[in-house]
Amino acid sequence: FCILEMIRMAKGMELFFLCYAFLLGLIIGSFLNVLIYRIPLKLSAAKGFSFCPSCRHRLSLPDLVPVFSFLFLRGKCRYCKARISPRYPAIELLTAVLFALVYRIFGLQPLTFVYAAAVSALIVLAAIDFEHKLIPDRLNIVLAACAVLAGILSRDIGWAERIIGFFAVSVPVLILVLTIGGMGEGDVKLFAVLGLLLGWKMILLTLLLASVAAAFYALILVARGRAGKKSEIPFGPFIALGAVISLLAGKPIIGFYLSLLP
Repeated sequence: FCILEMIRMAKGMELFFLCYAFLLGLIIGSFLNVLIYRIPLKLSAAKGFSFCPSCRHRLSLPDLVPVFSFLFLRGKCRYCKARISPRYPAIELLTAVLFALVYRIFGLQPLTFVYAAAVSALIVLAAIDFEHKLIPDRLNIVLAACAVLAGILSRDIGWAERIIGFFAVSVPVLILVLTIGGMGEGDVKLFAVLGLLLGWKMILLTLLLASVAAAFYALILVARGRAGKKSEIPFGPFIALGAVISLLAGKPIIGFYLSLLP
């Protein structure tokens, strides 16, 4: 009976922390929306107050509840009735889901918070690059700091594997940028810091996943007549997508691939 009771308590605590991670993700996601809006405009995210991008009216607490404010206001500003981009609740929900997954996979340990910070930086980076074709250096610095902390806290990936990962993709991509073009220096820096964070195996998987996703997206745009052969497509969002998948499910994916080999 005592053993069964301990199991029930353990499951209850697991559900509690999972819900806590989800709710924390909603709150952090709301802040990430602020960063996505302000970083390209070179506005401080630490100072000032939240405001409507259309009428600049200061937002009150009922306007800032993640997801629920958007639903309650029916996607419109309370003051000027301008349309609120659905990106805001989407970023909040995405952050919440990813935070819950990070906790579910890595459990309650210091490394979990490092990975949650890295995922947050990737979300902001992907959104800014998709809209502005820009990868801010400060986000690469955040990812580099996460990589160093992960190297200190984690024993699964050694420093040799991380250092190899730093160069494994970034150097070939740099050569490609200097000779042919097609990508920017921000992509090179991003591959470098992600290689340091994930190691050489996962950064190669990230490159593969990002390339496939970008090619698929480009085909969709071409089929719909929204892009041509010479159209520029930001690669940062797909790198971020590949990195998140590699972080959360890289080992099962690589294991499945290796099981197919004779």
